Amino acid sequence: MIAGLQTAPMLAGFDGSGYAVEIDLTPLGAYQLLNLPLHNLAKTVIAPDHIMGSGWAANATEQLAAALSWSRRWQILDALLARRLGAGALPSPAAVQAWSLLRERGGAVSLRELTRATGLGQRRIQQLLREHIGLPPQALSRIVRFHRALTVASTGPDSLVDLASRAGYHDQSHMNRDFRALSGKTPGELLHLMRRRPAGHSRGHIQSFNDFGLPTPSSRSA
Repeated sequence: MIAGLQTAPMLAGFDGSGYAVEIDLTPLGAYQLLNLPLHNLAKTVIAPDHIMGSGWAANATEQLAAALSWSRRWQILDALLARRLGAGALPSPAAVQAWSLLRERGGAVSLRELTRATGLGQRRIQQLLREHIGLPPQALSRIVRFHRALTVASTGPDSLVDLASRAGYHDQSHMNRDFRALSGKTPGELLHLMRRRPAGHSRGHIQSFNDFGLPTPSSRSA
């Protein structure tokens, strides 16, 4: 499946055992790789063949299943994705600038500041972010701030009040509302889940990038 940016929690899974590969893309990387306006993917999940071409998923799955090692599977994926990236359109420099500013400031950027930074009008900035990232600026600010809170949480804040302040929320109640809306969990519940290590899970040392371009430890089961 291919999932765009989400503004609400989503639970996915399957019965039984199996092998899987998850590829986390930055929004601008997804824009170039998938070669379509990302607002078409926001808040939804679709089959890869609708974007990558008929039979793409089956072909990729067959190649990965036939490979004798995980290192070979990464090579196959690199080749499959590199071909798509080479044919994709490069992101707009203004969209790159606006997105970089949102990330650098932890989401604490107003639409007026984005217009001053890029020299574009508010409507054009909104259009560019919906096309290149998938969501309007206000929704993106909420998600970026949420991810910033998770990063701050890993540094060991003194309390949830401290976490809210350092992550850029108005207060703890503001943080609680956003955590509930975006993850379905309170800050305390989500942080507890983040600290748990699955028993009997084989972990690789491969590093991937999450939706916001931040390096995160990734487990790839073999």
